[in-house]
Amino acid sequence: MAEITREKAMDMAVKYLSFKSRTSSEMVKYLKKKDIDEQIITEVMQKLSEYRYIDDQVYLKNYVENNRHLNYYGSRRMIQDLKKRGISEALLLTLTDLLPSEEEYRCGEMVAKKQLRALTGQTSVQKKKKLYDKLGRMGYPTEMVLEIIRTLVLEEEPQELTEDELAIKDQQLNEKLDRDYQKYARAHRKKGAAGKELKFKIKKSLMGRGYPYELIDQKIASVQEAIEED
Repeated sequence: MAEITREKAMDMAVKYLSFKSRTSSEMVKYLKKKDIDEQIITEVMQKLSEYRYIDDQVYLKNYVENNRHLNYYGSRRMIQDLKKRGISEALLLTLTDLLPSEEEYRCGEMVAKKQLRALTGQTSVQKKKKLYDKLGRMGYPTEMVLEIIRTLVLEEEPQELTEDELAIKDQQLNEKLDRDYQKYARAHRKKGAAGKELKFKIKKSLMGRGYPYELIDQKIASVQEAIEED
């Protein structure tokens, strides 16, 4: 296999950069995988730096700016990702200048509010848990996550229903109760329950489904009345 010249290696590097920006570390790893001579890699990297095709400081600034508008990752996730890309520890120390804590908080708050809209109907405890998990996975510091959750309104405003809507809701509940009553009555009869035992088992099953105690009593009483009339 013919040795790759510096000119060829430079063409390969520029083509690699044409897809997206790269860090110095990423470029060196790429060239090494192509079995290019170490000396040529050094010369190519020097030229890329001179032409400002490779600049880790600029890369970091662009990364933070894109994150601010697109990904909304927290600082811990960003640092982890940037380390994988080969950004030096010295440059990572400048991250707090590029992304001040108040700006990171704003991004985390945006993520939390968006997630909160998808959690409509869930309890406050469920919302807190899912928000905590979401922001944690996205790399926000724990104290910041807790503060963001603390300031959000997790309770939903109760919605006032019209008389017609209430009537429809009651009808739907009664229809569902009737279906469940018939289902449990058949199931317990098959198991040999009858009389007071049957009534008790049906009532227990319906209570387990979350129906109000008074509504269950009304349903059982109405069924008994229908049997007596027959």
